[in-house]
Amino acid sequence: MNSPNIVAVGSRRYRVRTGLAGNSDISVTSSPKSSFSSKPQNNSKARQGKSDRITINVPRQLHKYIIGTRGSTLEHLRQQTHAKITVPNERAKSNLIEIEGMPDEREHAQEMINQLVADNMANVPYTHFISLPLGDLDVQRRVGEFQREAHQRFLQGADCTSFVQPGSLHITIGMLRLLSPAEIAKAVEFLKSLESGIRKLIGTRPLLAKIGQLAAMESDPAQSRIIFAKAEDFDGNKRLEQLCTFVRSKFDEAGYIDEKRELKIHITVFRAKPARDCDPHCSEQQAAETQGRGKLRSGFSVNAVSLLKEFKNLSFGICRIGQIQIARRFRHTETGAYVNDGALEL
Repeated sequence: MNSPNIVAVGSRRYRVRTGLAGNSDISVTSSPKSSFSSKPQNNSKARQGKSDRITINVPRQLHKYIIGTRGSTLEHLRQQTHAKITVPNERAKSNLIEIEGMPDEREHAQEMINQLVADNMANVPYTHFISLPLGDLDVQRRVGEFQREAHQRFLQGADCTSFVQPGSLHITIGMLRLLSPAEIAKAVEFLKSLESGIRKLIGTRPLLAKIGQLAAMESDPAQSRIIFAKAEDFDGNKRLEQLCTFVRSKFDEAGYIDEKRELKIHITVFRAKPARDCDPHCSEQQAAETQGRGKLRSGFSVNAVSLLKEFKNLSFGICRIGQIQIARRFRHTETGAYVNDGALEL
């Protein structure tokens, strides 16, 4: 498997494993029939070499940017490169884009598609995140108790899906955009390659974290959208902070992380969503069944001043951090925990 290409776009860097900057992922073959194709135009200049057909691997999530509105971008590519370019339709579920033409036409088409991929990579939603899950059942129980009381007394205007499932509580180290099984496997492999460096940082003693001290992510708690609990080393030696910083920096250096937000070690317990048909006294099971259906609505917030004053010194207890995971967004197990594609034991 070829190494990822790190493509700079403005001040950001993106990992692009499309085979566009090299020839290792390019093959002379045919691809499924497509609804989006372009025919080469006659070119008056002298044409060197032999007309041939190649395929390049571009994640399906990026195909719409190559096609453009009503095929406008694809038509522009055809006009500029004089190559026939075929993008598979969605039902084909294929990543392979077909390019047919003379060598210089194919090369020009690859360069233009490569640029489109780099320019639009940031528009593709994150698929995974580096997670430190909180698996302690007592901590989860206390968070659930707090959430029910907060909903009943202070946050009646929020939907029950605003409260993060206790089983999915975690610390996020960084967001990832992994667009193929190969990308996922490579990220898991990279995580496991950090084991020796992690061992040097945290040693062999269990990593324990104190969970508590609620706060709002926003500067004005009267307009809170996210409420979180802090996570700190139980023994005060900053091993948790060192671990998170080390892993984040290594994934950043490897081109996996492109977000500009600074690392903030916390556990989100509430994301504001307006109430729909949810009873403030709904059970934890009801909330779990609808978790993830609602989306964070732009502009919606809650007044958390009284809540934060009431629970200012609340502690959820001590939790052992036992794993680092490459977790999938929006995918949960029966217990509420995030599905993960690979993990490193701590």
